[in-house]
Amino acid sequence: MNQRLARPPRVSVVVAAYNEEEHIARLLASLREQTLPPIEVIVADDGSEDRTPEIAEAEGATVLPLDHRGPAAARNAGARAASGDVLVFLDGDMACAPEYIERLVAPIVAGHAVGTFTRDLYIANTGNRWARAYAAVRGAPPDRLLPADGPDRSKIFRAIRRDRFLEVDGYDDVGYGEDITLAPKLGELALVAPGAVCFHYHPSSLREVFENGRWIGRGPLARNLRRPWWSNSPLPIVLFALKQIAEGRTPWVLPARLIYHAGVLLGLAESSIFPERHLK
Repeated sequence: MNQRLARPPRVSVVVAAYNEEEHIARLLASLREQTLPPIEVIVADDGSEDRTPEIAEAEGATVLPLDHRGPAAARNAGARAASGDVLVFLDGDMACAPEYIERLVAPIVAGHAVGTFTRDLYIANTGNRWARAYAAVRGAPPDRLLPADGPDRSKIFRAIRRDRFLEVDGYDDVGYGEDITLAPKLGELALVAPGAVCFHYHPSSLREVFENGRWIGRGPLARNLRRPWWSNSPLPIVLFALKQIAEGRTPWVLPARLIYHAGVLLGLAESSIFPERHLK
């Protein structure tokens, strides 16, 4: 059993953001409406080349300017700069329901877990064809990132005690998949926080779909597949997309899969030539 925290807990929100000018204001506005307000919102700006830091500062966040080193380094820097007892990690392309933070940290405050996650993470832009297609590409339900009846434990933490996070030196800098490096070091999985509702804006263009595939291809999860090149080649991809369409998924999954896996293949090639280059 973990030690109980003071009520109300002191919560710091850390947002690792890279070129999120389209979304960051929406996220920060949703954080101002929380029933459990954070004591601070730190936007760890990962070397953005757009107006992300200016918008974040105008919206009242504390901006931590950083060189472009990826989400692991950005989150770790934000955690070190934070002063709260509990860290809540968000991405720039998210938005939160008013009770999100309160419900997310409740199991930690009660001493039931060192950290939590939520299954109630919905796709915000399902009206966009490529967002719907990307959900199919990633094997997610049409309107949410995780199944409603999924397991109660996860490798991915959305909230965690700051002392335990710093104790294990935070996330490992591996590129895509950095968010699952924390659990093995802690020796504990995140506990589900029921009713912690938030929203994610999926890629809304083929360019974004391609770039996400490219980033994933640079990471260890893609490289460690049994046959990564074959798994991402056109023949199995087309056959699988046609199977998904026959099962009722959007027909746009076919072009989205071709573009996404082309990005993965490019990322795999880049990681073979430049193994340390795994950034977006």
